[in-house]
Amino acid sequence: MGKAWTRMGFRDVTERSRAREELEKARDAAEVASRAKTEFLAAMSHEIRTPMNAILGMSEMLAESPLDPEQMQYVEVFRRAGAKLLLLINDILDLSKIEAGHFELERVEF
Repeated sequence: MGKAWTRMGFRDVTERSRAREELEKARDAAEVASRAKTEFLAAMSHEIRTPMNAILGMSEMLAESPLDPEQMQYVEVFRRAGAKLLLLINDILDLSKIEAGHFELERVEF
């Protein structure tokens, strides 16, 4: 193994073969790492989104209760911050779905 016929005789291709095998192993390892990252992002997005939805829901309820203007201002601050954080989480989840090939477009009327 490792010899190839050329016009001049035999040529050793062992190094080329070894380099190709190493490249294939590196590619396989990168694909495994990419899948692990995608799965991690999806799991973390779901785990963070659930309590964030509870926080936003409770802030809605709190905003509907009798509050003085200063308290209402505080509630609005964390409602806006929570909504922005939820958008970021959803974007991360969408990215992980795209990478995993599971992204589906929604039809929404506007």
